[in-house]
Amino acid sequence: MNRQLAILCTVGILATATPASAHSPIMGIGGVFGGILHALLIPEHGMSVLALGLVLGQQPWIQRRIGLLIFITAMTCGLVASAFALGETLAADVLLVATGVLGLLIAAAWAPPPLGWTLAALAGLAAALDSRPEVASNEEAFRMLIGSGLGAAAAVAAVSALSFRLRGKAQLIVSRVLGSWIAAIAILVLSLRIVTQMTVG
Repeated sequence: MNRQLAILCTVGILATATPASAHSPIMGIGGVFGGILHALLIPEHGMSVLALGLVLGQQPWIQRRIGLLIFITAMTCGLVASAFALGETLAADVLLVATGVLGLLIAAAWAPPPLGWTLAALAGLAAALDSRPEVASNEEAFRMLIGSGLGAAAAVAAVSALSFRLRGKAQLIVSRVLGSWIAAIAILVLSLRIVTQMTVG
């Protein structure tokens, strides 16, 4: 009897669920500040920013700066494309792949600059293409996209600078564990998305 009641309750809850919109603005917060929060609070975006910052933090200052510039350039190109409502297509999936690879590099404590730069470009472009908010006016969307770019660039710069300065043995262990978690989460979420797309069609 308890099992039937649990199944009935579960079906009832699922029947009343409404679709979630990952890119709707946070209630009462729009404009540039809403875009900054969007860049940090959407799980795929926040993980990619953290992972890229940790990878760039393993590199010397000049290589780290080049990687940051590549990320900002790619993100700017993607934000311009998003502003003109070009389709996001597979941007979220590409972002998860880039985040997973970045997590693996952190876990391995191995980040050759050319690979880091390639992943910075990929993550910046994919995050930007996946950032268009669902708002009524184009002006509000533009302001939120500007905020998303500023928030992501500032977060990557801050995480990379902090991880570069904290490079003791304990911090290396913590970052490697964090990298393995990031990779595992990205792989699991990507697998779930692929299975869902194959099932739904």
